[in-house]
Amino acid sequence: MKTIKLQVEQQVSDSGQLLRESYYLNGQWHNEHGPAIRIWNDSGQLIRESYWLSGQWHNEHGPAIRSWNDSGQLIYEAYRLNGLLHNEHGPASRDWNSSGQLIRESYFLNGQEVAKERLTVESCSGKIVEIDGKRYQLKEL
Repeated sequence: MKTIKLQVEQQVSDSGQLLRESYYLNGQWHNEHGPAIRIWNDSGQLIRESYWLSGQWHNEHGPAIRSWNDSGQLIYEAYRLNGLLHNEHGPASRDWNSSGQLIRESYFLNGQEVAKERLTVESCSGKIVEIDGKRYQLKEL
């Protein structure tokens, strides 16, 4: 029989404010159902979250890493699969300044930087949607 060790660690300030929450599986950051690491500032503002599977940054459904400043403004996000920067449908990483202006973005597939034009653009043409109980098929114009 194999033993699996799941562990959740929390760091709390002297005032009782949750500052950090980390999920581990067999000693590696790991959470299949959400971020494996979340960090808050002393005021309770979430400032960083990251998704990990088996010790590697990984999120198939969105950014694997996101960071906010103390005002709640998103300042960084990165899409990663199996630890590698990867996003088939847009930038793999983006940085914003404190005013919310995009200052840098980069495009990666499987850890290799690529030109924006190499990305797959998903078309909605032919997809079925339901609105108020009626079904419609989308057509690209």
